[in-house]
This record gives sequence, C-alpha cells and structure tokens, in this order.
Amino acid sequence: MYLYRRSLALILWACLFTLPQARGEVTPTLNSDAIKATFGSYGVEVLYQADGTRVASLYSGHGANKVCRTLAVTEFVEPVDKSLLESHEAILAGASIGATLRAAGFTINKKLLIKTEVPANAAFVALANGTTRKGSLLFTKVYALFAERNGSSSPYAVIAEAYHPAHFPPVHEEVTQQPKLREAAERVLQKLSDFSLALSLTTPSASQS
Repeated sequence: MYLYRRSLALILWACLFTLPQARGEVTPTLNSDAIKATFGSYGVEVLYQADGTRVASLYSGHGANKVCRTLAVTEFVEPVDKSLLESHEAILAGASIGATLRAAGFTINKKLLIKTEVPANAAFVALANGTTRKGSLLFTKVYALFAERNGSSSPYAVIAEAYHPAHFPPVHEEVTQQPKLREAAERVLQKLSDFSLALSLTTPSASQS
C-alpha cells in the first residue's frame, strides 16, 4: 500500500509540472488560420491606411467571389518598438498582422478590451458579397495585440474586429484595463461602426487583391 501511494504521489507531482499554464491567446490559432481552416482560403485587403490606422478586410475566396469574414480596424501603438520595425514595414505594405509577426519569431498575446455587437452596414454587406444583410448583428471584439519574444512583451496594436455571422474567431478571454489601450479601443470601435467604402470599392469585383 505504501509503494502504491508513493507511486500515485509521484504521478500527480509530474502532472502538476507538465500542465500548460492558462494565459489568454498566445499564438495557438490566429484569425487568419481559422478563416483558412473553415472556408479553404484566406487573404487580406487593406481598404484604408493613414495616420497610424488601418482598415482591412480578412476574406475567403478569390476575385469577384471574395467574402469578408472579418472587418478589422487597427490603431498601431506608437512609437513602434524597435524590435518590431521590420515586421511593421511589411504590415504597412499590406501583409497580415498576426502571420507576419509569427513568421518573424514573435508570439502573439491578445488581451480583450471590449466584447460587443455592431450592425452590419452597407460597407460590410458589400465586402461580404451579399452573404449577410444590412442591420444583422455582428459579433465584435476589440483587443490589444502584444508581440512577445525573448522574454519581452510589446503592445503593438489595438484592433477592433467585426465577424461575418458564419465565422467563429479564436477565443481569447485574458483582459487588460490599461487606460491608454482602453481609450484606443473606443476609438477603433467607433471607426469600425462608421466605416464606409470608397466608391471604387463598393462592389467586391472592384476590390484589389
């Protein structure tokens, strides 16, 4: 009986030190990964970029068959950390944020700021190729994205994302209450709600790849 109890104690002790630590979403599945896995393809189209803010459509499909799965408004945290400058240049040139940082060896830690719903406006309906209706409530999250590497963690962006009703993004529930990030969250959420397409982009067939 003593040997049995000793063996059981050793097993429990080993399990204690091999269990993963719960920590929000630290680069397991990116939104781009989820879109590709669910719909078979993924692309990003930058619709607007100026003054440290970017609006992008994360879509599935090709050409005239693009369907926006996530409309994302990003406000970059300035000044950008020196370790992120090379990746930042690629992102400003139109690359996917999470995938670019991951390829550069960073892990991604997303900390939730706001969880809400916004009605689909005309811009979202056009980008979604008519696969949702104007006024439909879209699940929406605003989060701070931290890039982590070699023990350091840098806030890179605050991002508001509205999701197509058929798309279920990865879950992350770790939160942050940093005042500056909360202020940025309110700004990007407002820009997401107010976003409208330029005339040349009001139909998916006119969109650029």
